Amino acid sequence: MNLFCTAVSRLGSRFTLVFDPYAKHVLHSALGRWIDLPLDLTIGIQSEDGELVALPFTREATPFDAVEQELRLCGVRYTAHSLKLGIRATLEVTAPFYPHDALTSTAPVFYFTLSVQSQPRLFWSSCQSPIGRGRLVVRLKREGLNTSPAGDALAIDYTLSHVLADSEELVPAGDFLASDSPPHVQERIVPLVDGVSVENDGISLPFDLSRGEGNTLRFAWCAYVGEPVLNVFGKPMRFLYTRHFAGIDEVVRFAKEGAEENLRKTAVVESLLDEASLSKSQLDLIRFSFQNFLLDSWWTVADDGEDWFSVWEGSCYFHSTVDVEYNNGLVYFAFWLPLLEKLLDEWARFEMQDEVGSYLAHDMGIRAKVGSQAYPHPMQVEENANYLLLLHAFWRWTGNLEPARRHHALCRRLVDYFERSDTTGNGFPNEGVANTIDDASAAVQYAREQVYLAVKTLSACHAAGQIAQALGDHGWQAQCEKLVNRIRETLDAQAWLGDHYAVCLERTAEGLHDPWTGEPLHGELGGWDAYSIYTANGLLYLLMSGHTPPVDLARIKQDIVNAYRHALTEYGCTHTSADKSNVWLSQNLWRDYIASYLNVGLPDNSSRYMAMEQVMNTAGLNKGFIDTYFTNNLCFYPRGITSIGYLFALCALQIDRTQGVVRLRRSVPYPCRVPLLPLANWEKGEVPVAVYELGAEGITGRVEGEHLLGNLRVEWY
Repeated sequence: MNLFCTAVSRLGSRFTLVFDPYAKHVLHSALGRWIDLPLDLTIGIQSEDGELVALPFTREATPFDAVEQELRLCGVRYTAHSLKLGIRATLEVTAPFYPHDALTSTAPVFYFTLSVQSQPRLFWSSCQSPIGRGRLVVRLKREGLNTSPAGDALAIDYTLSHVLADSEELVPAGDFLASDSPPHVQERIVPLVDGVSVENDGISLPFDLSRGEGNTLRFAWCAYVGEPVLNVFGKPMRFLYTRHFAGIDEVVRFAKEGAEENLRKTAVVESLLDEASLSKSQLDLIRFSFQNFLLDSWWTVADDGEDWFSVWEGSCYFHSTVDVEYNNGLVYFAFWLPLLEKLLDEWARFEMQDEVGSYLAHDMGIRAKVGSQAYPHPMQVEENANYLLLLHAFWRWTGNLEPARRHHALCRRLVDYFERSDTTGNGFPNEGVANTIDDASAAVQYAREQVYLAVKTLSACHAAGQIAQALGDHGWQAQCEKLVNRIRETLDAQAWLGDHYAVCLERTAEGLHDPWTGEPLHGELGGWDAYSIYTANGLLYLLMSGHTPPVDLARIKQDIVNAYRHALTEYGCTHTSADKSNVWLSQNLWRDYIASYLNVGLPDNSSRYMAMEQVMNTAGLNKGFIDTYFTNNLCFYPRGITSIGYLFALCALQIDRTQGVVRLRRSVPYPCRVPLLPLANWEKGEVPVAVYELGAEGITGRVEGEHLLGNLRVEWY
C-alpha cells in the first residue's frame, strides 16, 4: 500500500514510535504519543563509495526510489527499492504482543529486522552497476538526545522537559508528567546478530551480496523509565514493567534472551488475523487501530503492589472514558477480559451524585492524574447504561458473576437513576441525557427523550434484570422489567415514523440548555425526525451473548437500512441525515456489527473507513487513527479497535457460559475461517476456529479444535 503515518507501541508501557514519512522523522518517546519529540532516524543502505539511501524518516540521506508499506497487527513492514544501487531493502518493526502474557506484551522492547538483496531492475530500467557490498546503517539524531557506544549496544539517554502536546510545537511538559521533575529515560539499541559496529550515533553491519553474508541486521530497541509516571488518587505509580525489570540492563537481557520466544508468540497472534477470512481493508483497519489503542494504554503499579490499567481517550487525554471503552470493549472480549474486569472495578470508584441520583463519572481523570472526572459535564444516563451492558456481557461471556456481586448495590443505584430521570412517566429519560455524541446537533446530543438513549436504557435494564435474577434480587428484577416494558410501549407507540425511528420525541428546544455553554436554546429542535445510525447502538452486547433484545426487531432492521441510505457519505455515515459533516467511524462499525448480527445485509464499508485513515495520515497530516472527519479532531484515538468486532460479526458469534453454549451463524457469505479468539487457550497457544466450507449441500460449518470449548456446546443458527 501507499505510505502513510503509522505507529507501533506497547500495552500499557507508552513506548511508542510514530513513523511519519511526510515530515521525514519518527515521533519518539518512552512516555508515548504527545509526550514525544521528532527524531531523525536513518535506516538504509550505504555503498562502499559512501552513497546512502534511506527510508523516508530522515532528511540526511537520499530517499529510496519507491517504498511500499504493509501493516501488521503487531508492527509494520517497509519494502524499499533503489535503482541507483540495484537493491531492495526490507524493514520489519515488531511490537511483541501475546494475550494474557503481561511480560511479553508490556516489556518496553521493539524488534527491528533490516535486510537487503539484489534487484538490478526497476520497471523497464536497469541498474548499470548494482552494488554487491556495502553497509546496513541505522543512525539517530535529535536535539537533547545523548547517544554513545556502551559495550555491544548503543546507549541513548534524555530528559523530557518539553513535549509536543496538542500544538505540535514544543511546550513545557507540565500536566503531562506525574511530578515536577522530568523523568530521565534510558534506551538501548542492541544488535542481535554478529559483526555489528556500534558507533557514536548508531550501528551498522557490512554485507556482501555475492557471498550472502551480513545481509540481515536484527536489533532490539529497548527503553526504561523508573520514576513515577501517573498519579492515581494521589498515589504515585510506575510502569508495570518495573515490576519485572529493575533497570535498562535487565530489559536488554530480556530482549536478547527472549527474542526468539517473543517473536514466536507474536507470530502466532498475527497468523490468526492473517488466516481469517476478512477483506484487506478490514484487516488493515484492525492492524492500524490496534497499535493506536496500545499507544493510549497505561498499565502502572504502586510501591504497595496495587496495579492500575486505563486508556487515554486519544487527543482528549481523558482516562478510560466509559462511553469510549464501551466500544473499545470488543478488544478485551477478543484478547484480554481480565483487563475489562479491572476497568469495571475501577469505574465503581467514580460514582457521582446529582439531584436525580447516582451516576458514573464520564472519565477517571486527565493526562497524568487519575481521581476525578475531568470532562466539563457528565453523561449520566449514557454512562450508567454503558456500564451495565459491559458488566452483563462480561458475566455471560466468562460465567463469572463476582464483579456484578461486588457492585450489586451500585448497579441498583444506576438503575434507580433511569427511573428517576423519566419525569413524564413514559420510560424515556429526560434528565441527565447529554450523551457521547458531542459534536452533533442539539437533537442528537442532549435533547430530552432521545430514542437512542431510550433503547440503550431499555437494553441496560434488560441486562440488569438478568443480573438481578442471578443474584436472587427479585425486587430489583421486577423494577428492571417494569422499566423495560414502559420504554418499549412508548418506543412502539410514539417513536416510529413509518420507515425509521425519530431521533427524539421532543420537537422543541424550549427549556434545553447547551451543556457546554449553559446557554438556553429556543425554537424548533432541528433534526428531531432525522434518520439516525444510533437507534440500535445499545443492542450489540446483548446480541453477542445470545439475547434477543425486547424491541421490535423488524422495525430496528428497517431503521438501520434506511438510516444507512440517507446518511451515507464518502467515508461512512454521518450521525444522522441532518448532520452531514460529522462522521465517527467507530459508530459506523458498531452499527455494521449490529446489522450483521441481525442478518441485515449492509455493504462492507471498511474500504471507506480505511480510505479516511489514509487521507488523514498523508500529505502533511499525522492523525494516527482518527475517528472523526475534518470538523473534529479525535486523533490517535483508541476507539478504532472497535474494528476487531469484524471477527465476531462475520459468524455472528454468541457466547453464554451461564447457559453453556457457543452459537455460530449457520451460513456466511462465502467459505471462510474465523478464529474464535475469546475461546482460546493462550497458555497452550491453541485457538478454536470456525470453518465454513462449500460442498455439494452448500456452505456448512464446523469448529476446528472443538475440544478447547470444554463443556460448552456448539449451536448453529
